[in-house]
Amino acid sequence: MQISRLVLTDFRNYERLAWSPQSRLVVLTGENGAGKTNLLEALSLLAPGRGLRGASNAQIQRQNGGAWGVVARLGAGTLPESELATGTDPANPVRRVFRLNGGVVRNQGEIAPYFAATWLTPQMDRLFTDPASGRRRFLDRLVLSLDPNHARESAAHERAVTQRNRLLVTRPDQGSWLDALEDSIARHAIAMTASRLSLIEAMNHAPHQSAGEFPAARLRLLCDQATALSSRSALQVEDDLRGRLKASRDDDAARGATSCGAHRADFQLEDAQSARPAALSSSGQQKAMLVHVILNHASVVMARSGAAPMILLDEPLNHLDARRRSALLHHLKDRNISAMLTGTEKHDFAALGREVDHRHVEQGHFLA
Repeated sequence: MQISRLVLTDFRNYERLAWSPQSRLVVLTGENGAGKTNLLEALSLLAPGRGLRGASNAQIQRQNGGAWGVVARLGAGTLPESELATGTDPANPVRRVFRLNGGVVRNQGEIAPYFAATWLTPQMDRLFTDPASGRRRFLDRLVLSLDPNHARESAAHERAVTQRNRLLVTRPDQGSWLDALEDSIARHAIAMTASRLSLIEAMNHAPHQSAGEFPAARLRLLCDQATALSSRSALQVEDDLRGRLKASRDDDAARGATSCGAHRADFQLEDAQSARPAALSSSGQQKAMLVHVILNHASVVMARSGAAPMILLDEPLNHLDARRRSALLHHLKDRNISAMLTGTEKHDFAALGREVDHRHVEQGHFLA
């Protein structure tokens, strides 16, 4: 993924920014609050999904500014250069829209061949102590790069679960309606689980090693449907899930939540050699495993599509020792990967060499 021009309008603390990156590797430095992470967020919003913060339009829009927008000229693999834009829908300020080469994008899956991104942020340092929902979002972002339809399946599954929860409380006697919703939940849950398993299998069979500096990490999907799919057909697992949903209606109505489905899945990350789970590892070991996952994922996507996703690394050197910091920077330098990194000091990124495009950020502006 290569970006030749990026324009921000009323985005966070950027009133207006028009920029043409001069290298596939970009380093943004500056004080906290300068706008470094905001720029990474702008790029993440060009990819399918809700971006690295999952923010609403009201949170993104610059204070006292107008409708926000992000426009990029970009190329991916053998595709010709294209223009991709996202921002506030003029007809509905709470809604976000995409445009590709001037045309309205109806399905975010259409974007995937033109732009994909993956990221690490300091908030993800808590990935293995926070609730499972954060780990699911992390996993599903990785899946999107290989299966653009995953976003549509996830959205349909979420809608069906929400409607079922509401119906169980307000109209529990509507058996036919509940049957239809549970059928939808089961179909989308199995499709989501299959996509998650496909990604995990690809990554576990192609572990990246960076001169031994980053421990190979293995992913494991923790999900009843995933376990069932290892020995039964998808149709059989769908039928089983429908039966469980129907049998749990009374209990789910009492708790106000659907107790089974793809939204209950979790995943575990572990050291491939010792089988030590990330949750039981030190902060440095957890960060090293996450870095391995991101680099390995980029390699898998490049092998499948011909273009690695853009890697967005917010304060990536935190919790890494000097040896692993150097290994990460040399890996990015030596491979055909586009990456944007943030930090406070320029000299911390010296290993990237002279070809890096360095920008010092201050209050939503680039300074020379």
